[in-house]
Amino acid sequence: MTSAIDEIEYEGMLFGRHLAALPAGRTRRKGGQLDQSAYTLLSLLDAGGPASLAELAAATGLDVSTLNRQTAALRRSGLAERFDDPDGGQARKLRLSAEGARLLGEERAASRALLAELLHDWSEADRARFGELLGRYNRVIEDRSKRHWPRP
Repeated sequence: MTSAIDEIEYEGMLFGRHLAALPAGRTRRKGGQLDQSAYTLLSLLDAGGPASLAELAAATGLDVSTLNRQTAALRRSGLAERFDDPDGGQARKLRLSAEGARLLGEERAASRALLAELLHDWSEADRARFGELLGRYNRVIEDRSKRHWPRP
């Protein structure tokens, strides 16, 4: 007999695998222009507002050098902009540009459309329960890692 933890572990592995194998892969949504790191960082900035590299590192668990490369690519692409921290000091913050917000909105709409298609035969109550449990699971991980992601 399989325990609930056994099932959660296995289904969690499959969930990650299936997300990666969705049409055009998880790193590129169907017809999308954002790779996974850009989508994640822009989503973080959208939900939490402007952030410094240190604040992004605290949320993502990535090192500052990795984030520096990723945010530089966002700035070169015109998807994010850097500005002086209004609280002073030498810190600089990053925020979504208008183009970044537009592209993120398009990508998010495409992602939601795909989810709606995949879950078309689920009741609204089942969809809501799945979202609730997934959020609860993510918050447990965030509490353990001490890396809390902003929620819109």
